[in-house]
Amino acid sequence: MNRYVTTPTPDVSSPHLYRRPRSTSSVHKTSFFTRIQHCVTTHYRRYTTRRYWFSITNLIRLFWLLLVLWGERWVWDSAISACAWDKWERWPAGATPHRVALVADPQIVDIHTYPRRGFSLAATIFYSDKYLSRAWSSLHDKLAPSEAHFLGDLFDGGREWVSEETPGVPRDPHEQKDWKWYGNEYWMKELRRFEGIFPIPSGVRVKTGLPGNHDFGFGKGVKTSARGRFEAFFGPSNERWEAGNHTWVILDGVSLSNENDPAVYGPPREFLESLSHPMQKKKLSHEGVTFEAPSNLDQPTILLTHVPLYREKDADCGPLREKGHSIPIFQGYQYQNVLNPKLSAEILKHTKAKYVFTGDDHDACKVEHMYAPQGKVHEWTVKSISWTMGVRKPGFEMLSLWNPQAAADDGIHGTIDQNAAAHVAETPAELTARLGPPEERDPTKVAAMPTVIRGGSDTLQAHLCLLPDQIGIFKAYAVCGVLTLLLVTVYVWMRSEEKSVGTALPTYKGAPELEENEKYWKPNKPIRNSRWLFQVVLEEMLAIAAVAVSFYLVLLWRW
Repeated sequence: MNRYVTTPTPDVSSPHLYRRPRSTSSVHKTSFFTRIQHCVTTHYRRYTTRRYWFSITNLIRLFWLLLVLWGERWVWDSAISACAWDKWERWPAGATPHRVALVADPQIVDIHTYPRRGFSLAATIFYSDKYLSRAWSSLHDKLAPSEAHFLGDLFDGGREWVSEETPGVPRDPHEQKDWKWYGNEYWMKELRRFEGIFPIPSGVRVKTGLPGNHDFGFGKGVKTSARGRFEAFFGPSNERWEAGNHTWVILDGVSLSNENDPAVYGPPREFLESLSHPMQKKKLSHEGVTFEAPSNLDQPTILLTHVPLYREKDADCGPLREKGHSIPIFQGYQYQNVLNPKLSAEILKHTKAKYVFTGDDHDACKVEHMYAPQGKVHEWTVKSISWTMGVRKPGFEMLSLWNPQAAADDGIHGTIDQNAAAHVAETPAELTARLGPPEERDPTKVAAMPTVIRGGSDTLQAHLCLLPDQIGIFKAYAVCGVLTLLLVTVYVWMRSEEKSVGTALPTYKGAPELEENEKYWKPNKPIRNSRWLFQVVLEEMLAIAAVAVSFYLVLLWRW
């Protein structure tokens, strides 16, 4: 008995041999669970193939993941790591420097900063706050200074948000119509926002009392109500204290520039004239012995004020400045680029400052003043820490203080060997050449020694820590987005070309000969018009953006 049924020879002339009509029977309908199983199986096979993982779409996704990781993490880690203390400090071995960070002109963005409103301003505020928060947290997490002080201009429109106007103070010529609806309540909201961006770390002394012209005005434009409110929440605008064997002075130069109203210039002038008297000596106790601390007159003085001291208009600021080579000298509504010459000399006379740190200009500048009593005075104008203040690479100033003469005289710390090895990185060979066995020591192979700093010379070292270029990061995202769009468009077009090529039909023995134009099955050509191209490219871009944007949002949320 024949176990197999013989299949009849197909009729090659049948019109349905190569074009089978679609079945209309309901027998082939499957259940819901069968469809789910089929879908899972199909996607599993697709996602486990080498062709899928090495497709152009996934390669572009991987590129965007690395790009976002670079712009939101790696560039920050690299910038902060380059500012590590041991990479620029040059003190003798055994030194224990006192480390301080200075932050200038955060000027948190508000409705005073830009005339635009709506989503554009909201996005600017969001990214500005995020940048400031990252800079502040990175500063303390990675560098961990003992102190951090602000150099004024904490707010951008702080002077404008008052409930009552100060008589004789002019109004802002660029005032917007909606400013009249904002007052003290809006300032309190901005205060809470500032405290959220710059929380005070545990164990770190932070001074925020130094005012800027954006906080309550400048000179004859100082608003007394705004100044009283500022001092109530941020502390005194004029202060003196000791830290790191140095005397620190905060001076309200914006109020001191007023020459008409004693209620404005009176408090800072009284404080300035009191600086010629020594601070009250503190009683110190060590191992049961009580004695007086050394006088502050023996310690170098560091002055912190907002507006830079006067200098010639062509005074060179050094190589760290981004725009121009000097600070332009002019004034306008509620600002003046430098203090008056007479006031600058008076400040140096009473403070006896050897080091001066200022802000206001938003860009870096280092100059030297020659003042007879104390000789050469160094002044640093610190860069703004905000990327919205006209500089591409914001930053903050790092100070390393070490005054060994005062440390040796206080009776506690003892003496420090000034001739000891310098605090520099040494290779194993250099370390062996300096401290190894006598037969292996070689003075010619010892690491180069930096200048030894003694108590009578410079007791302060400063370093400008530059932060990432946020505008450059945004531009990198935009350029890569355009290139991705072009690449995806070309890829979609080329893929459609490949799919439109015909394929040969199989033949079998006994089949009739086909004409040349009948040997290939030619499907209908795809509709490659602009609408079709836009739709397919949009689907590919959305598939890429879904991964890149999700990863980007996670990084924003986690930091």
